[in-house]
Amino acid sequence: RVRSSALPGFLPSVHGFRFPNRWPAGPALELRVRYIRLGIGEVSEGLCGGMCFAAADRYLVHEPAPTDPVAPAPGTPLFREIVRRQLVSFDRWGLVPARFWLTLLRLAVGRWTAPAQVAEWRRICADIDAGRPAMVGLVRSARINPFGLTTNHQVLAYAYEADSDHGALRIYDPNHPGSDDVALRIRRADPADGRPRF
Repeated sequence: RVRSSALPGFLPSVHGFRFPNRWPAGPALELRVRYIRLGIGEVSEGLCGGMCFAAADRYLVHEPAPTDPVAPAPGTPLFREIVRRQLVSFDRWGLVPARFWLTLLRLAVGRWTAPAQVAEWRRICADIDAGRPAMVGLVRSARINPFGLTTNHQVLAYAYEADSDHGALRIYDPNHPGSDDVALRIRRADPADGRPRF
């Protein structure tokens, strides 16, 4: 039996930003004290979390995303909004980057277990069932170095379908603007070795 759910009316081509997650080098925030300027963060490493949160905000208030295909310039209202939501995407005290790092450690020692993966899947599906866009962190690097976490990625899941053997999440991926056909697909572990097959 196939089980499925989706956010009503959500489409990345409507609610996602039209520009890609590519930004020129420069600070995310700038503090100024008289003649001293202090830059914080580096936007060229990506603002995927901020873009996903900002897109979710607009969906929840029934507002389409801006249609400009060019990323906003530093200092503009939209740029500041995305940076602000990027900070929110880190959660309190930077818990999201910490979770990325802990997941990498668990992967490195073979402790990223099937129950942990099932729990994450259920959390994502529960958000979508409740009508909330689900934020999904993608571990894309095997490096345990905590300073290498920017190689990982955040996307927004808005629909899922699953049967006893396979599952799929349809996502808004800021790296693929305007695409309504981007999905993450998984299947149950091969009984021969117990490892997930993605």
